[in-house]
Amino acid sequence: MLFLTVISFTNTRAQVINLVPNASFEEFTQCPSSGQGEIYLAFPWTACTGSGHTGSSDYINACSSDFGIQFMLSSVQQPKSGKAYAGIALFEYSTCLNCREYLEVELKDIFKKDKKYCGEFYISFPDFGSYASANIGMYFSQIEVIQTSLAAPIPYIPQIKNTNGILKDTINWMKVNGSFIATGGEQYLVIGNFDSSQYVNYITVGSNTNSRYLIDDVLVCECSFEHILGNDTTLCNGKTLLLAPATIPNSNTTYQWQNGSTDASFLVSQPGIYSVSIHIGDYNITVTDSITVNYADCTSPTLWIPNSFTPNGDGLNDKFEYANAENYIIKTYIYNRWGQMVFEGENTNFWNGTFKGKLVPLGVYAYTIEAMDRIGKIQKVYSGRVTVVQ
Repeated sequence: MLFLTVISFTNTRAQVINLVPNASFEEFTQCPSSGQGEIYLAFPWTACTGSGHTGSSDYINACSSDFGIQFMLSSVQQPKSGKAYAGIALFEYSTCLNCREYLEVELKDIFKKDKKYCGEFYISFPDFGSYASANIGMYFSQIEVIQTSLAAPIPYIPQIKNTNGILKDTINWMKVNGSFIATGGEQYLVIGNFDSSQYVNYITVGSNTNSRYLIDDVLVCECSFEHILGNDTTLCNGKTLLLAPATIPNSNTTYQWQNGSTDASFLVSQPGIYSVSIHIGDYNITVTDSITVNYADCTSPTLWIPNSFTPNGDGLNDKFEYANAENYIIKTYIYNRWGQMVFEGENTNFWNGTFKGKLVPLGVYAYTIEAMDRIGKIQKVYSGRVTVVQ
């Protein structure tokens, strides 16, 4: 079976869908008044602490006239993007080494069984931090997670954990990322330190008593990357197809096309088999795919319009009927000599020479026919005259 697809050149790059709502914490229901313990203002994010979800995780936004903006300006680090970010403590050294703060959000879609998912966020160690740590990760749950006690880690093992050692850079945003195969049904994301105090890896940097970090630009996406070039297709002669495989932004991605090109996209203008191998370095994912592109003449037979017809009921030439009409999407308008519309029809509903159930007087009538080619999707307008004869 031949499928004809009309595709014009486009420079729009396909991208993966981020399943995290309010991923950069830019949206808020109210400007934070203190920044402390107000993550719930960055809806739908919560602090994972049950009723009200207020918790103690922080929301910092430049819209604040007091602590919010001061918090940012007191740190070397500005937001990774936009004007806001979240803040959590991985532990409190002097008061509660097992104390934890978390960020939680319900994702936009439910994970599919046996599909690969990639997750990442950017983290900053502010210059007023004291204990730099390596213990942070992303846990994906089928149900909402509630932290029953701030003085104990949530008892789950995160599917994605930081593997970059102690996170101590106070100047650059550091990426924490990874991938895993979904069990199926996961719909909630929790970010934080899931390890007990005896497993916490940290170093002393300053004189404060906590291990506090800033979080921004969270991304979760399906990254199985099946059929990244789409299905085999047939194009109309003269059309082009831009092959632009979906990838994860800012993830050290390289491309290798069938002709040796290393560009991120490939413009198809002639028939052939096109293939690409993509390596996403940050996730160590390699995926290959190919597509067969054929070309065909998409020109439909010419729409032939008669200049007269005889609506006398003899079964011959009784309608104002156009040859090859089945190849077009048609709208027909007929007018008498006073400009009054006497007929309006679509497609093969041809005019039978009547108006309000009665035959019109013999003579000349004007027509306008709007016809769009079903294959090429090219629309033309035909205007002319047709004579109703006996």
